[in-house]
Amino acid sequence: MRSVPAKPLVVTVVMCLATLVSAMVPWLKTGETRRSAFALARSADALGFIDSPLRRALVVSWYLLPLLTAAAWTAAALRKPVVVVGLGAVVGSMSVAAGSMFMSVARPGVGPVAAVIAGTAAILSAVWLAWSMASARAGTRVPAEGRGE
Repeated sequence: MRSVPAKPLVVTVVMCLATLVSAMVPWLKTGETRRSAFALARSADALGFIDSPLRRALVVSWYLLPLLTAAAWTAAALRKPVVVVGLGAVVGSMSVAAGSMFMSVARPGVGPVAAVIAGTAAILSAVWLAWSMASARAGTRVPAEGRGE
């Protein structure tokens, strides 16, 4: 079995980092205040909008985004590509869902758009990494851009 190419592994981690950054840029401007995704979640909770177990689970999962991103970074450093694929897909899906939900109810700022783009890129890079792993297991030739050469 050949080793997993480094390039899709690194790209997946970088896209997870991009989703984390997109959560921190302004998502909404109210008066003179700019709010990130985390500030919006905190405000929604303070206003009583987080009133069901599903909404609570969504907020809690969003606050886990930094931990999941750090876990993806650590898994890549430990050369655990299967874990990176899973975390990249989860982080990307969370980002796309959060950005899309926000854009459906409010005029989007930079943050939600960046979250959807970065989340989509994280999902696609996780798919690329999974494909590279499958190719390496099958012993097929991976194109040069997928081998990190």
